[in-house]
Amino acid sequence: MKRAVLYVVIFIVFFSVSLLMGLPVSWVLQQAPTVRGLDIQGANGSVWQGQASSIRWQRQNLGEVNWDFQWSSLLTGKAEFAVRFGRGSEMDVRGRGFVGYSLSDGPYAKNLVASIPAVKVVEQARLPVPVGVDGQLELNIRQATYAAPWCKNGEGTLVWNASGIQSPVGSLDLGPVIADINCQDSVLTATGEQSSKQVSAAFSAELMPNQRYSTKAWFKPGAEFPSSMGEQLKWLGKPNAQGQYEFNYQGRF
Repeated sequence: MKRAVLYVVIFIVFFSVSLLMGLPVSWVLQQAPTVRGLDIQGANGSVWQGQASSIRWQRQNLGEVNWDFQWSSLLTGKAEFAVRFGRGSEMDVRGRGFVGYSLSDGPYAKNLVASIPAVKVVEQARLPVPVGVDGQLELNIRQATYAAPWCKNGEGTLVWNASGIQSPVGSLDLGPVIADINCQDSVLTATGEQSSKQVSAAFSAELMPNQRYSTKAWFKPGAEFPSSMGEQLKWLGKPNAQGQYEFNYQGRF
């Protein structure tokens, strides 16, 4: 009798594990509540390993997404997925990294790298003046833990490689632009700088949970600053003792 009960228990456990391992992601999505603005197409595979051919958010095609569950994360009380995304994206975004959920801290991301052409970001910004840009933006999130409205904590880097700006009054070669990004209790801060033969600059910015922001920045023309742009500097007032033109902005989104 005991042996029969043991066989039944083994069968139930084996059947349950097999069912969970092969649970189709398409079925899970059908049961999940609808999220306004989110459209997932071509999902196949299982919850643990699979892909979606297209994910749209607010009518923007973010491209293909692949995921693979990291079973070793269970040993630390986490459910973690390795993800890759962006293939076929209308914005030409590409990315990879790890996202998951921790029993102690909630949703998180780590070692997440995403890149996008700078021109695509400018197109979304809809600037009031015609400005062209070159280069690639790359965001590296070393670690971030979510908490409403932004994040509980986090740190990362934003790099603008091969950066350049074109405007009606001239063009600038900026060189690499590097910014360090931090978050603590949903207060986002960023500090960055750049330097080239044409211009050097530095900036800092802060975004509060109530969507109020403040920024400070300066730039200094270099030895090869375009003369056509130099003629426009008179409209900015006088530089400080170091030859820097300073700016301060505050507001709310």
